[in-house]
Amino acid sequence: MELPFEPMLLERAPRPFADGRWLYQVKWDGVRNLALVEDGRVRHWSRRLRDRTALYPELAGGLAAALGPGRTVLDGEIVVLKDGKPSFGAVLERDVAARPPDQRKLQALPAVFMVFDLLEHGGEELYRRPMEERLERLRSALAPADHWQVIASFPGDSGPDLFKATGEASMEGVVAKRLGSGYAPGTRSQDWLKIKHRRRMLAVICGYTVPVGRPGGLLLGAYRGDRLRYIGRVGSGITGETLALLKANLPTGPCPFHREPNLQDRFAGPPGPVVWTRPVLTVQVEYSEWTEAEKLRDPVLVGFSTEPPESAQGP
Repeated sequence: MELPFEPMLLERAPRPFADGRWLYQVKWDGVRNLALVEDGRVRHWSRRLRDRTALYPELAGGLAAALGPGRTVLDGEIVVLKDGKPSFGAVLERDVAARPPDQRKLQALPAVFMVFDLLEHGGEELYRRPMEERLERLRSALAPADHWQVIASFPGDSGPDLFKATGEASMEGVVAKRLGSGYAPGTRSQDWLKIKHRRRMLAVICGYTVPVGRPGGLLLGAYRGDRLRYIGRVGSGITGETLALLKANLPTGPCPFHREPNLQDRFAGPPGPVVWTRPVLTVQVEYSEWTEAEKLRDPVLVGFSTEPPESAQGP
């Protein structure tokens, strides 16, 4: 196959299951990365097929030397580790440091390629081979080093225990992969399932956005002691009817935070015009984790609460 191509994607599953027809891997919290190693050169592409070769100079010569001659295609995730655990915030910081290159920051935030699939090796296409065969060949072909690892696989009956262990370690979750399955580029497949840890908390509605041409979102706050702090904006789980109801009934007012927050979000897009409200209504939100900037990551509105605003306590 010609590169770049869209990688195989995962479907969501609500909970882990024990089944010997599957295997499990830890879900590393990084950015998807397809790598082509050929003629001593390494090239990288993101999930959305953006060329990211220049971002990872530490993977260039060593990875090509480790894999030897012929064409090899790898799939995995780029992570940056902090205290032995992946930090998504550090990955984003690393991306910024690479454009243009800031050598001091690049050295402080070394990239690690967590490889989970071998799609070609020595010029031989492996896409249609069973997953367990691809993994066995991957482990034989690529020895671990400082800047890359082949991630571990666990038997399918260990899924619930592995999921519990990743939760205790404050990691993102697990991936279940069906034994015997091939690799289907560009497909969101039921053969790969992601099971992520989700947490819940109370938050206070402090405003809403009114962008042009797309749905708005809620601006959320939580208390640390008696000070209200901005913790992010949420658009998932909100219907147009819900937003209209809030606009009609929430009392507006000045920005309720000590200092007006920066509402820019790399993943949610520009906020558009903002209406601040008095912090009188609490909601339940689900999220994956706190970012290093102490904002909610992947928040989803679950429902409204009758608890007083002071009950919404953040980190």
